[in-house]
Amino acid sequence: MSIYKERVSKLASSVNVDTVLLTEPVNIFYFTGCFIEPHERLLALIIDTKTEETTILYPALDQEIVNETATVVNHLPHRDGEDPFGLLFDQFARGQTKSIGIEGSHFVYERYMKLLDEYAAESIFSIDEAVNALRGIKNEEDKAQLQEAVDITERALSDLKEAGVIGKTEKEIADFLTGKLKSYGAKDVSFGPLVLTGENSALPHGEPGDAEVRPGDFLLIDFGVVTESRYVSDMTRTFIIGEPTDQQREIYEAVLEANLAGIEAAVSGTPMNEVDLAARDVIINAGYGDYFTHRIGHGLGYGLHEQPSLDSENEDPLKPGHVVTIEPGIYQTGFGGVRIEDALYIGEEGTHNFNKFPKDIEEIILDK
Repeated sequence: MSIYKERVSKLASSVNVDTVLLTEPVNIFYFTGCFIEPHERLLALIIDTKTEETTILYPALDQEIVNETATVVNHLPHRDGEDPFGLLFDQFARGQTKSIGIEGSHFVYERYMKLLDEYAAESIFSIDEAVNALRGIKNEEDKAQLQEAVDITERALSDLKEAGVIGKTEKEIADFLTGKLKSYGAKDVSFGPLVLTGENSALPHGEPGDAEVRPGDFLLIDFGVVTESRYVSDMTRTFIIGEPTDQQREIYEAVLEANLAGIEAAVSGTPMNEVDLAARDVIINAGYGDYFTHRIGHGLGYGLHEQPSLDSENEDPLKPGHVVTIEPGIYQTGFGGVRIEDALYIGEEGTHNFNKFPKDIEEIILDK
């Protein structure tokens, strides 16, 4: 059985509906091996949970991609101007009273109203939890693919460190990293790159601009890749330009200690809120609790932000196969910010850190 058929089978057995209708492109890729960006057109994977028969509904202009990659039984193309829901209902819904599962967090209102032409509202259910749970558990092959993504990312960052950053703008550094990532085989960047210097580094999700890197700055770099096999990476390192001040050193060391505490806590069986707390307590005890404004981490795989969520409210335990980030930060408006992010694979016998790029303070001081 192929990995895609195995995933379909696991989903079919884990939901209590007659039919599954998936429309999120990465989810469809996860269950079929076929990635299409449909834009405004309808892309859908239909799964009969009893027979596990699969049908892909897709824009006709993407026929070649479907032919080459989709591991599905039935192909259902639709042309521009054609009603795709009419085709969908003709295929599996006319006159029936069965239940259907959709991605409640993705399925838009207009399409939901279309479903009401054939389904009663009480027979439409969200299956997000089941899909997210499947995608949240990775195997050894996933682990190897994710390691490749991280290795590409770290190789580009090593090149930047060697090339130097002083006098370069945030945008120039982002462009440098993007070029290096693609030269090392990345299909694309997974986001950004987010490059922020000086006071801008206090913006957890800022945008790189024309600010130049100067001695005395923090330089926060958060970035990642999409590989040819569509796995993503996500890592952050914060550099200090020139000799750190006492305050810079104190903030950096607090974030590094929090990062290490989170990693130590992130083992199979640990409730996720306890991982968040382990890191957060370090920053609170250092006097910077008000400046750590986000969760400790999130899942990673084919998507940049997958389940699970390592936040203060999530009491679910980490499980073998989870891939999560640990990324504490301190952000002081008008001064600057530090974030250090690693990605981990939770194993049965221990936790694997994908990241090897140095993060001790003496290793991240840049003098050029």
